[in-house]
Amino acid sequence: DAKKALKMFEKVEVPVLGIVENMAVHTCSNCGHVEHLFGWGGGERMAAQYGVPLLGSLPLDIAIREQGDAGQPVVVAAPDSAVAQAYRQTARVMAATLAQRPRASVPIASSLV
Repeated sequence: DAKKALKMFEKVEVPVLGIVENMAVHTCSNCGHVEHLFGWGGGERMAAQYGVPLLGSLPLDIAIREQGDAGQPVVVAAPDSAVAQAYRQTARVMAATLAQRPRASVPIASSLV
């Protein structure tokens, strides 16, 4: 889906800021085991293939859904958690990447892996 979206944005000449890999890794809440349920490195490969930066990788974590459903994003509900740190780091990279772009090429689209 993300590749189709990126190709569509290219076709209609909508600049893409970069790739954010969603559900990149899952950490078991019981034992701490880290697992790449959907494979590893897909965001990096896609970013390299299309010549855009990888802006970040976000985890698959139930707290994201639970806190979102409760109306309180995980970065507010658990600001010191690894999940919140991943979101903040991705936001920092996105802001820095956006700030480096000329005003005329500010993207209006992004793609999630």
